[in-house]
Amino acid sequence: MEKVKSQKDFADGNYLSKWVDDSSFGNLYKKSPITNVSWFAATEYCKCQGKRLPTLDEWEYVAMANKTMPDARLLEDYNKYILSWYETPKTYSNPIGKTYKNYWGIYDMHGLVWEWISDFNSVMISGESRKDSNNDRELFCGSASLGASDLMNYAAFMRYAFRGSIKAKYSIQNLGFRCVKDIPSK
Repeated sequence: MEKVKSQKDFADGNYLSKWVDDSSFGNLYKKSPITNVSWFAATEYCKCQGKRLPTLDEWEYVAMANKTMPDARLLEDYNKYILSWYETPKTYSNPIGKTYKNYWGIYDMHGLVWEWISDFNSVMISGESRKDSNNDRELFCGSASLGASDLMNYAAFMRYAFRGSIKAKYSIQNLGFRCVKDIPSK
């Protein structure tokens, strides 16, 4: 017999912890990102809006852009900007739209909060083989950046490590989400 899922299976004790109740922000700044939500809650919210969470590839592709270039990863200043965000505390309380609009017209890809993606644990495998049919996606190692010969992608390593250390039910103060909508093909 299958176990009946409870609320604790879908969100930890931090879920909406700063809110007064399910529909009231309380003291939170109204233009700050919504955080302390689980992957399950973020996914369902996006569905209710007729949208979805972005995939890993979509998020990383859009995140490569600065204000004027679709791929700014080779620019030293761009990489310094991203890394400086990781050192800045409490960015989750900043208003949405505080950072620049990138080449694709998207705000806050770096500098506000970490973000859930639809397939946040898709690149994590635990066995010796990619054919490992017994993957345990709750056992991750996030230290891949230590052996990197090119630290240009250190920020990406940090994102992979963060995603690798969380479970879908976690509700973290500096982790939010954004919804994306597919454009119908013509």
